[in-house]
Amino acid sequence: MSIVMAVKNSLPALRHMVEATARLPLESTELVIVDGDSPDGTAAWLAGLTAVLSQPAMTAISAPDSGIAEAWNRGIRLARGDWVVFLGTDDRITDAAAWRATIDWLLSLPRECGAAAFPVRIVTPAGRTIADEEPRLGAGARQFPSVSAIPHQGVFHRRSLWEVHGDFDTSFAIAADYEFLLRIRAAGVEVRAFGGSPPVAMTFGGTSKKRPWVNVREFRRARRLHGVRVSLLSQCREWGFAALRCVASAVLGESLARRLADCGRRIRRLPPVWSVP
Repeated sequence: MSIVMAVKNSLPALRHMVEATARLPLESTELVIVDGDSPDGTAAWLAGLTAVLSQPAMTAISAPDSGIAEAWNRGIRLARGDWVVFLGTDDRITDAAAWRATIDWLLSLPRECGAAAFPVRIVTPAGRTIADEEPRLGAGARQFPSVSAIPHQGVFHRRSLWEVHGDFDTSFAIAADYEFLLRIRAAGVEVRAFGGSPPVAMTFGGTSKKRPWVNVREFRRARRLHGVRVSLLSQCREWGFAALRCVASAVLGESLARRLADCGRRIRRLPPVWSVP
């Protein structure tokens, strides 16, 4: 298993994440850290860490990049695992038992299954659990829900997918992972969803929540690119949530807006309404 991380100017959070991961007995797992030439001392810290870290194995590079998609592409080329998952500095592996159970599920999958989505534990920045979110997949190749229903922290990919279907599209600043899933799904690659204990916890309020308009536009572009049609109701809901997030941040401040969003996250969301061409 390869955990690929793209980092930029987040050394304290990166240090915390790596130290927490190193405390877990994670057999057959490696960390691949791609730093975007951060000026905060990340490169020097990584250089010293690779010399002493024994578990999990770690590979790290530091060089300028154009964004998270390019960093992920570099990480995939460095990865050695059969399966790849993408985590951020504020994400955590929940526990070793859930991680091992996930690997066991992946080992049992047939070759035609190229990706598997597992539940993700949503937590506040303080670490308080908001909810365990189950992945929701559409019924067919042209049906796929909003990326918020399939957080990339819970999606494990066969590394061979990028050899066949190409790199992440670097024209996407936020939704490159979503576009890639749509791309492989349209090509007939099977994607499965699983239940059970979440192997990963993600902190609510990441990049997509800080840039809601970019997020919504990129989802729309990715769906158009691969022939996925979304009902007018779903589109209005997406734009409405983005507008509310922007207004809340401007009026209340980012901290209070995030807490309100946390409360909203606890409310069961309506399923998206799909229109298949």
